[in-house]
Amino acid sequence: MRGTVRIFWAAIFLLVSPQIWAQWLHPSSVPLPDTIIQGGWLFDGFSDQRQANPGILIRAGRIAELGVNPADFPLATTRLIVLDKAETILPGMFDLHAHYNLDLIDEGRVEEVIYNGALFLANGVTTTWSAGEYYPERVIAQRDRIDAGEAIGPRLFASGPYFGAFRCEYSVKVAADECIGWPNDITETEIRNEVDVWQRAGVSSIKIKQATPEEMRILIDQAHKHGMTTASHLANYNVEYDVDLQAAILMGLDRVEHQLTLGSGGERSAELPEVIDLMLEHEVYYDANLQMYGGINERRAHPDDMLWTNEAQYFTPYTQELLTARGDPPPESGAKEFAQRERELRLLYEAGGRDLLVVGTDEPVYTLLLPGFAYHRELWAMHHAGLPNAVVLQAATLNGARALGVHDRLGSIEAGKQADLIVVQGNPLQDIKAARHVNRVFKAGVEYDPQALLKSAKGKIGPNGPDDHADWVLHYRALRGDDLSQE
Repeated sequence: MRGTVRIFWAAIFLLVSPQIWAQWLHPSSVPLPDTIIQGGWLFDGFSDQRQANPGILIRAGRIAELGVNPADFPLATTRLIVLDKAETILPGMFDLHAHYNLDLIDEGRVEEVIYNGALFLANGVTTTWSAGEYYPERVIAQRDRIDAGEAIGPRLFASGPYFGAFRCEYSVKVAADECIGWPNDITETEIRNEVDVWQRAGVSSIKIKQATPEEMRILIDQAHKHGMTTASHLANYNVEYDVDLQAAILMGLDRVEHQLTLGSGGERSAELPEVIDLMLEHEVYYDANLQMYGGINERRAHPDDMLWTNEAQYFTPYTQELLTARGDPPPESGAKEFAQRERELRLLYEAGGRDLLVVGTDEPVYTLLLPGFAYHRELWAMHHAGLPNAVVLQAATLNGARALGVHDRLGSIEAGKQADLIVVQGNPLQDIKAARHVNRVFKAGVEYDPQALLKSAKGKIGPNGPDDHADWVLHYRALRGDDLSQE
């Protein structure tokens, strides 16, 4: 039994309580009724054990107090949620590599934020950072709709476009390749202006991919002048570094994605101890993306652990046909390389890097699988790599908030923080897969029904037919002028 509610508040919508509020509204402007969550268990985001839930008071969208007695509050104006003994409360989770772009018709990756957002939220992911965008205006517009109470979705930290030659997607392989969106003769002034433009649009963290060392130096410097953080995919598609990881760390890079060495062990991975020492010294966060690297091979080897629901149902019937015909792409890595990625994650943790681990899915959709569900594949993959479940859950919650610089407001269950909470069935400290069984989601104190969110996205993602392709085609955008290209 999921629990009982003593007082039922009338006039709720299908998905959410009466109103949705912008993510950083001052509590005094938020007329939510007091809510007390009693019973079950609690994982606060930083402990190694869960505890019996002491009673959580949510007031005006925030966690007002822990250890409350419902008898001390007026029944007429207080909502009481009683959890059963098998339920666990967790902080809302963070995906710091949450691609909203999908390649559905073999015409490049484009953003779909509305239904992907619903699926993230249904899976307990209350905050996402989008890790590079091709149509950033779509992401920013949805962010603003969510903040205005006009749409439903997770807290959406937009990244703006890729900063580097990957603005031209896979038509370029290395930073030196020409891209109309990031020309080889781009000037320092143009680079700094680009950071300024997206900072004014509300981007607080940028993604650098396929930039030269000098470009990266300028990008990091300009971002830090604005108090923005930076993340980077450093390896190019010739399996070399556009910027060496150690050099990027010394430039001030805040987060690194995918891998800590280029090798699969042996000589190309020989610098790993020095890299780990440097990351610890400079407090650089690591987003390993194991579910993407292991991808197809791991899903084949562990189908019961990595596939548990029909994700295809959220695509339109026409899109399901296209993706079924396409089939699986080649694996991202072989067994030896994937074992090295697991080893790097484990060794960083064992060296004292627990607080530097974050969770990111890196699932730009090419198949019938979706990033909201990939999030739980990533939690399982981190557990399978040898991390304790408490460490994985901290990476998913408090560390994500720290990496984005919002840990004063989010990431853990503490008085004064925003009431971003999820209630799951079971004990994820014993079985990490329990985290995927989400019974309730709260964002800023507003409760969402995960099943209703899932239902709202069913059959919605992708074009409806061959005449409905226009919004699913990637056009490269010139940095200079208004020219668009599909080349």
